[in-house]
Amino acid sequence: MTDAITMNARRLLVGLLVVIGATGCGVAGDGGAASAVPTPRTAADLTLPLDAYDLSAADRKIVDKARFMMLADCTRAYGVELKTPPPSPEWPERHRNADYLHWMGDLQVERYGYAGAPAQPVVNFAGGYSVSDEQFIVIEGRRRTFRGKAVPAGGCMGMAEALLGQGSLELLGGKAAAVREEEGLLVLADEASDGAYKDARIREAERVWSECMQDAGFDYPDPGAAFGDPRWRKGAVDEQFGNPQGSPAEIATAVADEACRVETNYSGVRQVAYRDSQQRIIAKNQARLDRIKIINKAQIKNARKFLAGELAVTW
Repeated sequence: MTDAITMNARRLLVGLLVVIGATGCGVAGDGGAASAVPTPRTAADLTLPLDAYDLSAADRKIVDKARFMMLADCTRAYGVELKTPPPSPEWPERHRNADYLHWMGDLQVERYGYAGAPAQPVVNFAGGYSVSDEQFIVIEGRRRTFRGKAVPAGGCMGMAEALLGQGSLELLGGKAAAVREEEGLLVLADEASDGAYKDARIREAERVWSECMQDAGFDYPDPGAAFGDPRWRKGAVDEQFGNPQGSPAEIATAVADEACRVETNYSGVRQVAYRDSQQRIIAKNQARLDRIKIINKAQIKNARKFLAGELAVTW
């Protein structure tokens, strides 16, 4: 009992040092000002600064649905209609920052291990639809004519993006949005991730986590090593039958891992490091992000109008 109390006290002390490092002379995100470490309790707590420039998950679905319907209508006019993808299973979606912050609170690791409960797949035109060569030609506008009919510059995708961006030209200072310009947010998020990865606070949080795991009987230097343990790789039988459930050893490791992340506030430390890194990215790219925010607002507005039959479209 005394040893357990000593180990817990040691971790609490080291955890306190992580907080002090985050609020003192560690990597600062706003000119050296104190950066309080959050303590996320649910996925809803995983907010980050770049979220303010993106659409919510629900609004993004609306835009994706309208974009697909526009593309289907346009390709139908050329005799190569884009078909509706099969319906996705009604699985819960993960928070946009869950993987970013190594959040395990929604994975049901006590049942599934590191694979987690099946997540709702992200389906959008950029990465989720299978198209034929002919459809690709019309969608991207790779020819001036197709089956004797003129193809507009930019193809069906260019027309769909123009429809979704209606009303934004003046707000964008007269410079029309480029196709998929809003996806630049993903590039900036990756840049922020690179910066956060170098943050000394994350290295310290990994060390504290590792000590917690050692006390629980597991020897890993960092969470990535536990998650990526070769023993958890699925065999051919698992892949064939789609069995997401982990082995008893994997589940035991994942349960201890999640408990240690909570005990040491590992995700909270990552959150503050990523928050500070994103703030630096925002300061360097404010004009670009302002454009992305305008584009996103126009897209959700026009997507709703299109789906309500209030946006006139001619192909």
